[in-house]
Amino acid sequence: MKHFTLLFAFLFIGLTSCKLNKKAPIQKEIVLNKLWETDTLMKTCEAVRYDKVKDVIYVSNMGNVPTDAKDGDGTMSIISTEGKTLNQNWVTNLNAPKGSNYYKGKLYIADIDAIIKIDIKSGSTEKIIKVENSIFLNDLDVDTNGHAYITDSRDSKVYKLVNDEVSVWLDLKGLNPNGILVEKDRVLVVSFSKGDFIAIDKNTKEQTVIATGIIKGDGIVPIKEGYIVSTWPGEIFFVDKTQPGVPAIKLLDTQEEKLNAADIGIIPDKKILLVPTFYGNKVVAYKIGYK
Repeated sequence: MKHFTLLFAFLFIGLTSCKLNKKAPIQKEIVLNKLWETDTLMKTCEAVRYDKVKDVIYVSNMGNVPTDAKDGDGTMSIISTEGKTLNQNWVTNLNAPKGSNYYKGKLYIADIDAIIKIDIKSGSTEKIIKVENSIFLNDLDVDTNGHAYITDSRDSKVYKLVNDEVSVWLDLKGLNPNGILVEKDRVLVVSFSKGDFIAIDKNTKEQTVIATGIIKGDGIVPIKEGYIVSTWPGEIFFVDKTQPGVPAIKLLDTQEEKLNAADIGIIPDKKILLVPTFYGNKVVAYKIGYK
């Protein structure tokens, strides 16, 4: 009887294991296939943002170096989803525009120590919101309520903009936060200095490491399987949302080509990744595929 019981137990475990394995999804390898690139007129392009309403892409051009100079040579361009330039100098007289996002007809842009509010219909600057004590505002994202979150990568702070009023949301001392992505209940940030990709609970401010090994992290975009994260020197990584805390998987490396990968964007419905190449002065698009 004892032997029969053990045999039954082993058979039960084996059958259960087989059943679970059949249900377990097979993770396909994500690959990036180049689709197109713009001309090289995007002077020091740092960030891109797809506007689903207008079906166009906004490009932040920082202009001449140094990139933190208040020299007024920064611009915003508009390109099509096929990489054609629609308006090279849509917005001018900016200093060093970087991360941006839109809400109800307004585009918000991080620009050194101010947030620039643009009326999308006219392309005119509606308001300049100074951020006191900020040093180098970098990336920006907007939630469904129209609240903007902005990183200061040189002062390790995250600011929050509500009704055109800005305040410090969180001090991330030593992290040097760069790329930012706002979700419903949390804010995701990638570090420029530590290589960590973290999630911050909106209510408790509790921090969780999602992935490691992303040195000089720059941009973040969401995909079904997790996230794609870029690094300024020219690397692009995949972060599997089902395996938090593990090293990210490298998808692309353009460092030998001397092409940076700054604040990336995405056209989600077409699964197209948009990469601003900074000193490469162009935007490159990749189809997100599988093998």
